[in-house]
Amino acid sequence: MKCRFWLPVLLIAGSRLMGGSDFLDGHPSVADAVKLLDVWIEEQRGYQEIPGLSIGIVYDQELIWARGYGHSDVDSKTPATPATIYRIASITKLFTSTAIMQLRDAGKLRLDDPVSQYLPWFNIQSEFTDDPPITIRNLLTHTAGIPREAAFPYWTDHEFPTREEMIEALPTQEAVFAPFTTYKYSNLGMSILGEVVAAVSGETWQDYVQESILEPLGMSNTKTTPRSEELDQMATAYMRRMPDGSRDIFEYYETNGIAPAANITSTVEDLSRFAFLQFRDQPAGGSQVLKGSSL
Repeated sequence: MKCRFWLPVLLIAGSRLMGGSDFLDGHPSVADAVKLLDVWIEEQRGYQEIPGLSIGIVYDQELIWARGYGHSDVDSKTPATPATIYRIASITKLFTSTAIMQLRDAGKLRLDDPVSQYLPWFNIQSEFTDDPPITIRNLLTHTAGIPREAAFPYWTDHEFPTREEMIEALPTQEAVFAPFTTYKYSNLGMSILGEVVAAVSGETWQDYVQESILEPLGMSNTKTTPRSEELDQMATAYMRRMPDGSRDIFEYYETNGIAPAANITSTVEDLSRFAFLQFRDQPAGGSQVLKGSSL
């Protein structure tokens, strides 16, 4: 999903640093590199007139440095911080994919199972009648050959279909390529994977991700569907810079049936916890929401 506004969240998974200022005090070359990074980001933000951003550096199981730059809302001059909430858009896909891998590890599905085995309504027109069925692996790797989007102009009018509307419209859509033949990015495919998560787990995609991924990781400021009071705390989203230097505000929208591809909101501090997971190689359990071999 292309962001149609500045998505000012950046998380760097870095090389071996260690405990914050103590480490930097003992390693002048690293401290100098961080100072240079800090100055460079601030200068780039000013040069490009970026409203604000938040950034963190992770080493292994620790967020060793984090800072906000500029403002999360320009008019109120609210400063951006590592705790600022942003919509993380397509980073949502990583959480949907993690959910699928959890269910695979639990023996509840296989990656090469046809999608229709779990979603009997999954039916899309195709001229490639002799090709194999679309599998869960195809959707995960964007090799299903299905359209990029559901059959609605939501990136134009920002009126996203409900899951029921997405399901009802699916038979009117047509595959672009045969499965397994080429890469074609698809928000529709990831949304369908969210439906697989729901069908196999017996929960909604939102509840499953919240309970099985976000809560065990301690990502308390990350939401699949933010409440109204949480929306009030989010960074204002700004569109691209116009020739006169202005930026229109991009109002928040609920992505409804496309949520498994795009809806999560989070912070740099919380995303660091998801990054920690990527550097662990342990059996599943507790905050190890996905075993090392599956990662």
